[in-house]
Amino acid sequence: MTMVTVLHLAGSGGWAGGETYLLLLARHLDRKRFRLIVASPEPGALVDGLQAEGIETHVLNMEPLGSPVPLLRFRRFLGEKRADIVQSHGARANFYARTAGRLAGARTIISTVHNSIYDYPVSRLKKGLYLVCDRLTVPLADWTLCVAESHRQELITRCGYPPDRVVTIPNGVDLQRFQPARYDRRLRQELGIPDEAPLVGVIGRLTHQKGHVHLFHALPLLLKKFPSLRCLVVGDGELREELQMLAASQGLTSHCFFLGVRRDIPQVLAALDVLVLPSLSEGLPYAALEGMAMAKPVVASAVNGVPELIQDGITGRLVPREDPHALAKAVEEVLADPAAAAMLGRAARRRVEQRYSIEEWIRRLESFYERLLTNEERSCAHA
Repeated sequence: MTMVTVLHLAGSGGWAGGETYLLLLARHLDRKRFRLIVASPEPGALVDGLQAEGIETHVLNMEPLGSPVPLLRFRRFLGEKRADIVQSHGARANFYARTAGRLAGARTIISTVHNSIYDYPVSRLKKGLYLVCDRLTVPLADWTLCVAESHRQELITRCGYPPDRVVTIPNGVDLQRFQPARYDRRLRQELGIPDEAPLVGVIGRLTHQKGHVHLFHALPLLLKKFPSLRCLVVGDGELREELQMLAASQGLTSHCFFLGVRRDIPQVLAALDVLVLPSLSEGLPYAALEGMAMAKPVVASAVNGVPELIQDGITGRLVPREDPHALAKAVEEVLADPAAAAMLGRAARRRVEQRYSIEEWIRRLESFYERLLTNEERSCAHA
C-alpha cells in the first residue's frame, strides 16, 4: 500500500484531550502505512512530546480567529505538505482546516470534535464567533469525527450536520501502560499518606470546566465521615491559586495535595481509592478511561460522553453536575464498602478491555482513513 500522509492541526500546544489524542496517535499509528505530520498553533508540551516521538511537528500561529493572515499561512503550509488527509481538532482548528484545506485543494478534510462548542469556557461573544464560523464552514469538511456519540447526536439534531457525514470513533486507552498489576501504592509513602487513610483524586486541567470547586465543597462533607481522608489534585491551570485559596478557606489545606502536572499517572491512580471527575462538560475523558483501566472506582458527573463510559452502579458512579452533596454521597458510599468498590473497579477494567483499548481505537481510525481514500479513488475512477 502507498504511504498515506495524514496532517493534523492541533487545537492548542498544551495538554488536554485533543493533545493526548495526538500523542497516542504518534505512538500507535502504523508508520509503515501512515506518515504523520502535526501543526500546532503554539509551542508547548504537545510539540515537545511529539518531537520526542520523532514526529514532524510545526508551529503555526492561528490567531486571531477569522483573520486572513493565519488562513493564508496555513494554506501555503498545506500546499507544501500535500497531505492525503487533513484532520483538525477543536472549533478554531476546524475552521482553518476546512477553509485553508479547500483553498489548497486538500483531498480529504476531517474535523474532529472533542467537546461541545456550547460548553466551551469562553465569553459569549467568542462562543458566538466559534458557532458562526463552524456553521459557515461545515459544508467544506468531508467528514466530522466525534470521540463520543453524545456529540454526534448534538451535531445532527442541534447543529444540523448531515448524519451520513458524522461518525463516532471513541477514544482508547493503553491497557499495557495502565495495568493495575504493574504498580503499587508507593506514592502514598512519598507523600506521607498512611495506607489506611482514604485517598481520592482528581486529574485534569485546573479550569472551570473540570469542576474542582464542587469537589472542594464536597470534601468537608466527606471529612465528617472520614476524618483522615486526603485528596490529590493532579494538573495545572489558571485556577490553581484560586483553588488553593478555596481549599484554605474550607480548612482543607492539610488534606489536599496539589501535585501539578504528572507524567506518572498510572502510579498516581494506583495510590487512589476513588477517582473523581466533577466536570461540567467532557468529551470521552481520558482520565476516566485511565482510571477504569487501573480498576479504580470512578465517581463522575453524568455529562456528555461520560455515561457512554460509566454505567452507574456497575462500572462506576454517576452524579448530577454541580451537586457537591450528591458527589459527596456517592464517594462516601464507595469508600464505605471496599468490597463493592473493588467490584466496580474490576467491572470498569473489563469494560475498557472490551470497548476502549488503544488497539481497537487505532484499528478503527486506520480503517477509517483507508476507507476514505479507497472511496475517493473509486469516485475518481468512475468520473
